[in-house]
Amino acid sequence: MLTNFFGKSSPINFIICGVYLLFAVFPSFFIEIPDVLTFQEILTKGGFWLVLVFAMLLLDFIIRKNNLTGHNTFGVFIFSGLVAMLPVVFTSANIIFANVFLLLALRRMASLTSEKNIEKKIFDASFYITIAMLFQFWSVLFFAPLYWVISRSNVASFRMLFIPLAGVFAVLILWVTAHLLMFDSVTWFLDWIPPLQFDFGTYNKANVLLPVAFIATLLVWTMVLRVLKFSSMPKKLQQNYRLITFVVITSMAMLFLGPIKTGAELLFLYAPLSIVATNYIERLKDILFKEMLLWAFVLLPIALLFV
Repeated sequence: MLTNFFGKSSPINFIICGVYLLFAVFPSFFIEIPDVLTFQEILTKGGFWLVLVFAMLLLDFIIRKNNLTGHNTFGVFIFSGLVAMLPVVFTSANIIFANVFLLLALRRMASLTSEKNIEKKIFDASFYITIAMLFQFWSVLFFAPLYWVISRSNVASFRMLFIPLAGVFAVLILWVTAHLLMFDSVTWFLDWIPPLQFDFGTYNKANVLLPVAFIATLLVWTMVLRVLKFSSMPKKLQQNYRLITFVVITSMAMLFLGPIKTGAELLFLYAPLSIVATNYIERLKDILFKEMLLWAFVLLPIALLFV
């Protein structure tokens, strides 16, 4: 049922996934229970929902533009299901916005397989990564896959290695100027790099531990099979295939180094994991297992409401 429905690309699929994300908003109101539920609180969560819908559509655009999966909507469906498993993400504006800018950067990195406007693409990617750093400093790790892609380009040159620095300085100059004009201060820089902390105590809660265990199992299983498939991939698809793998590893590093350990930080992993999981599902021959796996993304978020 779900295999056939999301195995095709149709506007109704995106509407259903968007509505599914909307339902995921409601449990987030009970994570941080205010004394009085204000209109501003509702408006804020609604805004977060719109940003996540944009992220979902952006993910689909990246997938289609770069042929990262087949012609289906498994990717956006899995992304929506992962968000619904941990609605705590709707309480973290910084993570939501950083994730969007990292997706914009990924879009430019994936397009570097084409040699058109390569310098502009590199600048754009570094520009977006630096903006993401303003929300979550450890987005800086995404410069690793960016430089990897640059090194793999057929037209790579020593000069291109300095283009990302131009993107970094462009954002920082604008940000410092804005702070000087509005606050007459640049003290934000002192708190920009957060202290490292590895307290995963929140993960002991059942409503966090269960989805994290599911995601970890899915990640390990699909990534192992993905690495084993490297050599069998068509040569023209290998670069982006490896790029997504690199981005998954980078996202995992962000989870461990980031200052927030509530489960919301897993959002950084959802987009690349959705692509990896979709590639795995597309190769599955067992229709029953494929159907059961897809239903897990529907039923697990619902079951977690009662945990």
